[in-house]
Amino acid sequence: GFPRITSHTLQNGLQVRTVEHHTVPVVTMIVQVNAGVVADPPGREGLAALTADMVDEGTGSLSAIEVSEGFARIGAEYGVDVGTDATNMSLTTLSRFAERGAALLADILVRPSLRTSDFNRVRQMRLDRLRQLKDLPSALAESAFLRLMYGEHPYGHLSIGNAQALDALTLEDVAAFHAAQFRPSRTTITIAGPLSHEGLLQLVADAFS
Repeated sequence: GFPRITSHTLQNGLQVRTVEHHTVPVVTMIVQVNAGVVADPPGREGLAALTADMVDEGTGSLSAIEVSEGFARIGAEYGVDVGTDATNMSLTTLSRFAERGAALLADILVRPSLRTSDFNRVRQMRLDRLRQLKDLPSALAESAFLRLMYGEHPYGHLSIGNAQALDALTLEDVAAFHAAQFRPSRTTITIAGPLSHEGLLQLVADAFS
């Protein structure tokens, strides 16, 4: 049957779910922050997704390329998905590199560099992507569907936002959103791998407490 899931709460309020899974020597961590599209303030549509994009653009003195190389050196796969109600960041790596992977993941999520040059580049990439989406029937249909279904409610826009809102966004908006939303009390980490529940919990606690 399905492996047992054990729930824990760290002293800082972070929720942790551990799953023992012994078939392959791989650890996967999924960090869920309770802030998705619905957290975009009016006129700041696209802020949640832009913030999620910014977290892996560097931490401390590390650049975006160095973060990417750090994950690559341990064969880790990092991914991010911004949904309506939550932002999910996932990391999968070999068990023997799990500590290094968790430490780097914690660094980018808790202490992103948020540099002006990275912000300008990421925002421009999203504006370019918006222009491309105008030529995609599927994207136009999804946008129209959301607007018809939800109107002015925050559910009524795509995670990427719109050109007017993206133009108005600033690095200060991203820093404020990150500070308000990327908090232990708003976050759940689910970790699965070939360790005991205690071992998996310790991995998360060492990196995130």
